[in-house]
Amino acid sequence: MQESFYRYNYLLKISYNGKNFYGVVPQKNLRTVVGELVNILGIEKYRFSIVSRTDKGVSAEENYLVISTDKEIEIKSTEEIKILKVFKLKRFINIREFSRGKIYYYFLPENPNFFFKPKYLILDNKRIIINWKEGEFDLNRYIFGINKFVGRKSFHNFVKGRCNNCFCTIRKFDVFKRENYYINVIEGDRFLYEMIRRIISFLVSVGKNVFPLEYIDLVFIGKLDPKPFPAPAENLLLKKVLLDWNKLYHYIEEIIL
Repeated sequence: MQESFYRYNYLLKISYNGKNFYGVVPQKNLRTVVGELVNILGIEKYRFSIVSRTDKGVSAEENYLVISTDKEIEIKSTEEIKILKVFKLKRFINIREFSRGKIYYYFLPENPNFFFKPKYLILDNKRIIINWKEGEFDLNRYIFGINKFVGRKSFHNFVKGRCNNCFCTIRKFDVFKRENYYINVIEGDRFLYEMIRRIISFLVSVGKNVFPLEYIDLVFIGKLDPKPFPAPAENLLLKKVLLDWNKLYHYIEEIIL
């Protein structure tokens, strides 16, 4: 780990409504969570690391941000971004190195009006044509599909663009029925860019009898053409971040909030 460029180093536990933000990481001329937070705190010079780089429109009930700056910070929150806990650190750290996983919720409408429309599954240079006809959403088919995603697999078909390391482990994947929607609860060691949202649009196609059950196992070794598109971002919530606190406590100097 590199030494801090600045004197003051903090670990912040934050929550935010991502509806009006273009993701977390600062971008020129775009409103982002970290960009807005440093404005709120009156910080100009800083470096940061964050556990989860949530996408545009995605909210978080908790996320962890390390920020290193040249002055002490005054704790402030807004309706959109809330600072829940503050720890003063002995030095700057890459907080992602302390992550042991994340739990996401995806809120799916009872009768989803979106689904992945597959054309081909390419396997061993052979193109399998997928013929389909949309049916009513079947929760049992959807749950069958969910169970196929649990474990360590290659999620190359469920990421925007390419990935150097496409293997992730989904530890738990459950769905719970509510009055007019379903809550998908997904726990994993790591998640690729847009991975959960693309999984959801794929699973809806399974639930609507669009994607054949017998081909699901093949999507982790073959290539989908096209890839599933990402389901709506506003329905995704980062519920919990799992940190290695036994390791992390060695770097905490003081609990401020």
